[in-house]
Amino acid sequence: MANKDVEKKEKVKKTPTKTDTKKTGTKTGAKKATTKTNTVKKTASKSTTKKTSTKPNNLENKKNNSKVVKIEEVENKINKIISETSPQEKIDSKNAEKVVIKEDNINKDIKTEQPKFGIFEYILLLIIVSLIFSLIGYFIGLKGNKSVNDDYVTVNKELREFIEEYNYILENYYGNVDESELISSAIKGMLSAVDEYSGFIDEESNNDSISLKGQYEGLGIGLLNDNKGNIVIVTVYENSPASKAGIKVGDIVYKINDEDLTGQDNSIVVDKVAELDDINLVIKRNDEEIKFNLKKENIIINSVTSEMLENNIGYIKVDLFAENTDEQFQEALTKLENQNMQSLIIDLRGNRGGHLSTVKNMLSLFMNDTHIIYQTEDENGIEKVYSTGNKDKDYKIVVLQDLSSASASEVMASSLKEQLDAYIIGTNSFGKGTVQTLRKVEGIGEYKVTTMKWLTSNGVWIDTNGITPDLEVELSNEYYQNPTRENDNQFQEALNYLKGEN
Repeated sequence: MANKDVEKKEKVKKTPTKTDTKKTGTKTGAKKATTKTNTVKKTASKSTTKKTSTKPNNLENKKNNSKVVKIEEVENKINKIISETSPQEKIDSKNAEKVVIKEDNINKDIKTEQPKFGIFEYILLLIIVSLIFSLIGYFIGLKGNKSVNDDYVTVNKELREFIEEYNYILENYYGNVDESELISSAIKGMLSAVDEYSGFIDEESNNDSISLKGQYEGLGIGLLNDNKGNIVIVTVYENSPASKAGIKVGDIVYKINDEDLTGQDNSIVVDKVAELDDINLVIKRNDEEIKFNLKKENIIINSVTSEMLENNIGYIKVDLFAENTDEQFQEALTKLENQNMQSLIIDLRGNRGGHLSTVKNMLSLFMNDTHIIYQTEDENGIEKVYSTGNKDKDYKIVVLQDLSSASASEVMASSLKEQLDAYIIGTNSFGKGTVQTLRKVEGIGEYKVTTMKWLTSNGVWIDTNGITPDLEVELSNEYYQNPTRENDNQFQEALNYLKGEN
């Protein structure tokens, strides 16, 4: 799940964003669809060029290598500033032994001779003195908290070993080393040691991020490779360049900008659309070749669909919790309520998560601000997140869920159940009870790391366990063979419950 109003924790050229997703599907310029949803390949990637070199040249390079991290120099400089500004006790970072800086040495380098300065020198001196005293105040402040001081001044053994090995590789590798690639690989290695939801932002994760924005630049089509190797259009979005041009579901993408796509993976179309502004497609339809000249546009992803059913039962399907899903959901709910809706089915089947702030806004439509929506827990303790609404809904609510309903979907289902006594039908949910933070590292890329747990409004951690439905119903074989509303026995059970027939 990610917070749309992203809590940004800024560090040096790093921006964190709260996320909590279970690999959500995505839409891109030309949406790539297989058994999952589409993906978009990045149009540029880093490559490492390795050049062989003779040993003499390598030695010369090592001598001139100014990018080696010298731990002792960094530590000694910091310690020198601290030792020359305060007689307090500090930790010697090299030997991890306590030493005391005597007050006798504090002013030993101060000269008594009065120099003669011009106006420029006085201004420069004033700036330098201000900077020095700022640093002095900073490090004295650090010394007030011994644990913080230790973190800054003392490099622990593991980090020291990492830096030493980094330096060794940089100095001794026989060819040229891409330092950014070294660092990104190190980050990937660290993330692989934590949990399955932490990791570097790869192609699929990047597509998840695009999808969760709720909009993208593209043609508005979804693609799939059939068993004959054809690239088939399986989705055409309304008001997209593709729909306006007359492209239809079932069309085969034969060529793109005169490049034959026979036997190619549909990702090639995704890549080309990402790279180009003007796209020429040749479509095969019933053995006829049709040419289309298209330009990319901003495509709004509709993650909410709704309709009024019999007996004034409203139905809202939520595909994911994107940045704009709450706005779409509010519009759909208001429309149904204006049509005298008496009860509601919220379908979260297949919804694998999204932004925490989005689900908070959606739940606030149903309950007043005395209700807890969910809770979060980290090393600082537990925080309760309340609704921002002003009124409780008094109609019956059924939530449909399945094994693919995860994270933000589980927040919504559990909150409606615990706070408004909503009835859950389907199968056990996925069970993802953690939140990830997104961090950007300039020149390296992005990664996400699990930073906290989320708990239900009653304080239950559902991780790996999921949410148990009130009525467990497996989808019927008839539905898998012919997916219609009539064969959707989970949906039919929801109707029966709201009609009072079960």
